[in-house]
Amino acid sequence: MSTKLDFYLGRGAGAQWLGSIAGSAHPDVLLTVPLGRRALTATSMDGYSRAVAEVIAYWASDGSGESYPSEGGWPWPWPTSHWTDWTVTFDPDPGSVFLTVSGGVRWHRIDPLLPQLPDDTDPLGPPDILHWLRNPMAAPSMPMPLMRALQDFRQQPNSEKADGR
Repeated sequence: MSTKLDFYLGRGAGAQWLGSIAGSAHPDVLLTVPLGRRALTATSMDGYSRAVAEVIAYWASDGSGESYPSEGGWPWPWPTSHWTDWTVTFDPDPGSVFLTVSGGVRWHRIDPLLPQLPDDTDPLGPPDILHWLRNPMAAPSMPMPLMRALQDFRQQPNSEKADGR
């Protein structure tokens, strides 16, 4: 199954989407690729933005999967990153990279000196998976920008919605 990951600047409903990658896009895999490691361990907004642009340009060219720069438009059939496997962002205050999972209820800060994903004792995902399945955007999920009109998403056949996951 293909892992999907969205990159942002900032957190919350006003975050700026920079692009996405799919395929071998798990953050653990990104940490093994020098460009990906630079993105996940960035300590400045400019450094993060440059590294993300390079990851997106590189991702499809090396056979790791597909890449979707923001100039091409939102690539997924769902309206927000609440349905995407992973979301990675740089928050200028405190100047760190954060990540969360689909329907995440909190952000995990990546330590640039010792980058690691949270372990099982530090869950990011929704505490009630059935609640999340009914409405991934409902609280306690963190706010994310709306990238597609909800009415367009709701009009899609269920099979097309399910295909995206």
